[in-house]
Amino acid sequence: MKTNIDYKNKILFIRVNGVLVGNKTSMFEQEIIPIILSLKSRYVSINLNKVDLIDKRGINSLIKISNIVNSFKGKLVLCDLNDYVDNNLKHSDIFDYCFKSKNEKSSREVFKIWMKCIMLLKIMNI
Repeated sequence: MKTNIDYKNKILFIRVNGVLVGNKTSMFEQEIIPIILSLKSRYVSINLNKVDLIDKRGINSLIKISNIVNSFKGKLVLCDLNDYVDNNLKHSDIFDYCFKSKNEKSSREVFKIWMKCIMLLKIMNI
């Protein structure tokens, strides 16, 4: 498994290539979580287009990352889901923890909308 990481305009973009199963998830977490913690990333987009295989441990890893991002009052967006990954994620509760978008460009828009909602809630004292 390989990752490509960019940080642009306060958004951490993570592109995963390979498999997100078994012990590979520990390697993924060891690489990604310290970066999220050091940046205190509030907006993280994970591109899963080139993920060939994902299992329950991979899904739990994404939930763990989402919970870390949420601790900074942020949000995780999963994007560019290929058909295999999309089908596997449909049968899980992952989207109770994060958003889904078509691609990285649309994930930026998801973050903008989410920030506007948060601002409105603050104004309304909710």
